[in-house]
Amino acid sequence: MSPVRLLRTIGGPVPGKRRRPPNQIADRVFESLSRDGVPAPGGPDATAPRYLIHLPATSADLAGAVDLAYALARSLGFLPQIDAGEATVCAEDAPHVRHRVCCDLLVPGGRRCALRAGHDGRCAEESPD
Repeated sequence: MSPVRLLRTIGGPVPGKRRRPPNQIADRVFESLSRDGVPAPGGPDATAPRYLIHLPATSADLAGAVDLAYALARSLGFLPQIDAGEATVCAEDAPHVRHRVCCDLLVPGGRRCALRAGHDGRCAEESPD
């Protein structure tokens, strides 16, 4: 009997695992997430732990990295789980030195400013970009 050879392509099925369509995965993830604290077993004042997603992307220079991070933050800004004001970039060999991408100041109405970090003038809810 010859051995069975299992091939897997990137993004392809994993043998023995049931695979959900991508839109069902996103729906399940976004349904369960909340920006506000979720009541935890510790009582009404306790909140459930939150998890941050680190999605590495590379660029040849700082300006390119900031532009990419800003574009990603703005394109996903419709999701309540995305906090663009906390977006930062760093050099691969200096992860402790972070450069802020978006302005993190609050504007009237409780939302964050939609402009780039270090912008001139007043903060705004919508970006002119």
